[in-house]
Amino acid sequence: MYYIRKYSNCWAIHGDDTGESRPLAPEEVDAVQKQFTTLADPKVRTIFTDTIDIVNFNLPYLIK
Repeated sequence: MYYIRKYSNCWAIHGDDTGESRPLAPEEVDAVQKQFTTLADPKVRTIFTDTIDIVNFNLPYLIK
């Protein structure tokens, strides 16, 4: 399971399986807003999901 959290200084992605997290790049923020339209609501701070198709998890510093 993954979750995306909106912080005051960035948006971040977190992985429950690994406990790892990292800030999202600006283009990833745009992409997740398109995939998860509820993030456009300023009252929504976190979304939880089993899959996130638009974030590249293959780079070494990202969640695996």
